[in-house]
Amino acid sequence: MSKLVAKGAEASLYLEDYYGHPVIRKHRRPKPYRLPQIDAKLRTDRTIREARLLASARHAGVATPIVYQIDVENATIIMEYIEGQRVKELIPELTKTKRQSLFKEIGKAVALLHQHEVTHGDLTTSNMIQSSPKVIYFIDFGLAGITQNIEDFGTDLHLLRRALLSTHYPHWEDCYSAFKEGYRTTFGKRTTDVFRKVDAIESRGRYITERIR
Repeated sequence: MSKLVAKGAEASLYLEDYYGHPVIRKHRRPKPYRLPQIDAKLRTDRTIREARLLASARHAGVATPIVYQIDVENATIIMEYIEGQRVKELIPELTKTKRQSLFKEIGKAVALLHQHEVTHGDLTTSNMIQSSPKVIYFIDFGLAGITQNIEDFGTDLHLLRRALLSTHYPHWEDCYSAFKEGYRTTFGKRTTDVFRKVDAIESRGRYITERIR
């Protein structure tokens, strides 16, 4: 069994069977516009980095798919298939109270990542899955990194805020406010610096937009 479930700019995801268990095989496809040697190194390095960051996130206490196998030569990761519902589709179905509870937990999880110097890099509601019994899994660490830079933490939060504004506008304020509450309770004294950095990033974006106009 091999079923294509998603195809992005960099990789394709396939649902497959792995010794009797459903798994996701993530394959970074070759890019014909790059020199073969450079392409192979980039795909190999990014595959290894993503597998390591998935493990780092789990070590931090954040739920991520278990990596079962890495095929370095073919730039492929075989990982646990998470059965559940993407937060993107879940938000409209929840009451305000449940949305706030969900995003408070998401805020705590992201703060744990940052405490352990992991940034997600693509923090949107499409990359979060709530499984049964209501565990929030974070997926797609292809753009993740290791850093101590407050700017990078702020960028993660900026990406989430922007995703909420564009995709979940009727609920974005409640969701983001609850997220910040959860983040604050876990990240501690440097939280204020991160939130200030988010505001600075937002201001830079507004300034660029105004200059373009």
